[in-house]
Amino acid sequence: MAFDSNDILLAGAARADITPPVNCLLGGFAGRDHGCEGMHDPLSVTALALSRHGRKGVILGIDLLGLTDGQMDEIWKRSGQRFGLEPGQLFVNCSHTHAGPLMSPHFNSGFCTGEKVCLPDTAYVERFIETTVGAIGRALDSLQPACASWGIGKTYIGINRRAQDVSLYSKEATGYENFPNPGKETDRSCPVIMVNDRDGRPIALVFGASCHPTTMRFDNYLISAEFPGVTRRILEEGLDGALSIFLQGTAGDVKPRQVADGNIFRSGTYNDIEVVGKELADDVKTTIKDGLKPLDVDMGFSLRRFQLPFDDTWNAATYRRFIVENEAEYRRVWAEHWLKKIQQGVPVPKSMDLALSIFEVAPDLRFLGIAGELLTDMGRKIRQQFSRGTTLAFGYTNGDIGYIPDADVLREGGYEATETVFYMGDMPAPWHEDMERVILDGFVELKKNISGNR
Repeated sequence: MAFDSNDILLAGAARADITPPVNCLLGGFAGRDHGCEGMHDPLSVTALALSRHGRKGVILGIDLLGLTDGQMDEIWKRSGQRFGLEPGQLFVNCSHTHAGPLMSPHFNSGFCTGEKVCLPDTAYVERFIETTVGAIGRALDSLQPACASWGIGKTYIGINRRAQDVSLYSKEATGYENFPNPGKETDRSCPVIMVNDRDGRPIALVFGASCHPTTMRFDNYLISAEFPGVTRRILEEGLDGALSIFLQGTAGDVKPRQVADGNIFRSGTYNDIEVVGKELADDVKTTIKDGLKPLDVDMGFSLRRFQLPFDDTWNAATYRRFIVENEAEYRRVWAEHWLKKIQQGVPVPKSMDLALSIFEVAPDLRFLGIAGELLTDMGRKIRQQFSRGTTLAFGYTNGDIGYIPDADVLREGGYEATETVFYMGDMPAPWHEDMERVILDGFVELKKNISGNR
């Protein structure tokens, strides 16, 4: 029988520095009132390329808050032109560090108020995109015979931060802080994939967790990869020069347990970040020590953008009410923004695109990508649609349009459902409850398309 090289798993990895200029604006916290003051540790993009049975896929972990649809479009375009890759063959996951550069227009924050909107550094964004596509190319160029193994452990670094509090969730909106809620569910999964060369030497280690990299709050003005960077550093000390990739999961309502102090979250330090990062590294090591099983890589892909509807009961009357009823300033600024658009004859959008994707690593292991801050309960509902094998949900993947709650959270209201809308210059209202149905039906459609890829 003739030898078919397509049957062999090939793998290659590459990393590139994406640290921004130290005078950049930082993204992620509305409470900041000035720009970056320096760098604590660098930011990077790490790519793992896989190839088998004539199909190639690339998994990327990126130390950024999130990416816009336009930035993703450009990454897809250049990867298609240079490497012949379709968008679904890229799984582009951001860690959601709040100590990285501004990547999307910042509206209604401490340093962008009224008519002023802070914009990303276009030169940096271009450099980031080119660097990322370059890392994809170098990972593909380094493909070599490999084998893979995997396991799912547990991590307890996070605590749910969504709690009922009258100061936060009342219509008065007297604050926008989050509060520890140890009784509410979080996704404790700690997935691990180890890829070795034919001699057993590591090529790359992929691991994940579901937890906001917000050990520190808005009073931090230094660039940092936060706890995912610490975990990578610790793990790579034992990888003989190989690279590790962090993938962020359903972290929309989860914060590091390390900074939970009674019924509040304190502002952490870089020492706290080290503690969180080491705990996660220990969890990954435990998962490996407990034993990984062979992973028979056989990839399939499916990706599409779906339209998420906004709440259609919000209109000009709603905006006028926010302006005149002594609402909090950030609500008034946001309402004035949309009322002015209506007066100028600018159509108010009824929906927003959301990228959903399935990156099937093997028939019994699939990654679900959601381009937003996926909350725990919504992630669970999505995963439950897949009865076969192991399904892992990852937010901040192939874009980031904001919080992705389920219909129950939308009915409850509060920070992730309503309050963050007032910091979004492109959201004229909260999501409609139908968004849950759109997302769940979307993954049903994507599942059907995967089988056609093989």
